[in-house]
Amino acid sequence: MDLSNKRALVVGLGRSGRAASVKLKLLGARVLASDISESDDMVRLAGELRANGIDVKLGRQDESLINGIDLVVVSPGVPSWVPVIRVARAANVPIWSEIELAYRLTGKPIIAITGTNGKTTTTTMIGKVFEAAGRPAAVAGNIGMPLVSAIDDEGIEMLIVEVSSFQLDTIVDFKPETSVLLNITEDHLDWHSDFEDYIRAKKRLFLNQSAGDLAVLNIDDDIIRSFIPDIKAKIIKTSKQGLEKGIFVKEGRIVAKLQTDADICGISELKIRGSHNLDNVMAVIGVCLAAGIDAETIRQTIKEFPGLNHRIEYVASINGISYYNDSKATNIDATAKALTAFSEPVILLVGGRNKGNNFASLAQNINEQVKAVIGFGEAGREILNVMPPDIPREYAETVDSAVALAGRLAQPGYVVLFSPSCASFDAFNSYAQRGDAFKEAVLGLGEANGEGKN
Repeated sequence: MDLSNKRALVVGLGRSGRAASVKLKLLGARVLASDISESDDMVRLAGELRANGIDVKLGRQDESLINGIDLVVVSPGVPSWVPVIRVARAANVPIWSEIELAYRLTGKPIIAITGTNGKTTTTTMIGKVFEAAGRPAAVAGNIGMPLVSAIDDEGIEMLIVEVSSFQLDTIVDFKPETSVLLNITEDHLDWHSDFEDYIRAKKRLFLNQSAGDLAVLNIDDDIIRSFIPDIKAKIIKTSKQGLEKGIFVKEGRIVAKLQTDADICGISELKIRGSHNLDNVMAVIGVCLAAGIDAETIRQTIKEFPGLNHRIEYVASINGISYYNDSKATNIDATAKALTAFSEPVILLVGGRNKGNNFASLAQNINEQVKAVIGFGEAGREILNVMPPDIPREYAETVDSAVALAGRLAQPGYVVLFSPSCASFDAFNSYAQRGDAFKEAVLGLGEANGEGKN
């Protein structure tokens, strides 16, 4: 792909935007990078990019940015409806996501994983299985390392890529050899125009696949099942119900029936909890068996996988109460699934910034197992207002005060589950920062009670 002397505009300077700017410059393009932020960190980044010959404009993004531009590369955090993107589209300027740019620069096969929830866990687990099998692979994309930064490693045979609806919205030719769709529930309605637009973006994962490619689908999801007639790739189905062919659960065990049959392992042998993680594990098995990795390597890897930080992560037991950090639950469906991971009585902590969701659907998942709901932050009171009237409800302004309140409400044998159902941006820079704040508050509670982590 010849980009020499082409004029490229990069909109948004998060991780992927920064990486795309540098890559485009290395390819000989004349790069203008733009971000609406004028924070101290962004000003420092702009200085670094300018030192490498990249023009940078911070602050207001007006129509003049498009003048003379041959290509726009848009970062995932930038909605398609912002004026600069609308103007570029109206002028028929190509608009690519960073994963589209990377795809056009590599011939390496790609496994692409998406879904409302479970993307990072599934992507990481597939990477661990490939590592255990001695198959060199890079784990990249929405998970952390931009794909465009991972493509140049000559020792890599496979790219294992987490992709978001934002990234899929602006693909053109991007075509994974293997695609994985885990689930679709309402999310990011502050970015997408409506739920139908979100569904449309997720479905674009299969846009360019053909009969020689593979799609691994969770057919327990009604929306995903409706996609099947339009998918050209070969399909591996996963389900918690019995299947004639695919990856499924039978009598408490995960079974594979593909070219050959394999009894993989019992559900109780997995370290990660929850029905959603069972969906993730089945997707991993389907991908890795199709990639030619033996069942024993897959079995041992998934059995030992401990899960990821901020995803139903055990923190401590204090006064007989177990505390779990599920800060990654930034939408209602993630919290609903987290509740299925526990049989113990639960004190549920929810709140943060609403992303356009209706919390009435969360209320439908509050059963007698939930002994109290504590709302915190910007959306805390909004959530509490729709909770069942017979459930004790309390409001706390901050995460720290929510933890202290939960410690007073819970009894020995209870679980305190921090699963916010909201974005973190009312008080934190990320779900990880929010989860760390929860963990610090819990450990501080333990120190106050003369207990450490156990």
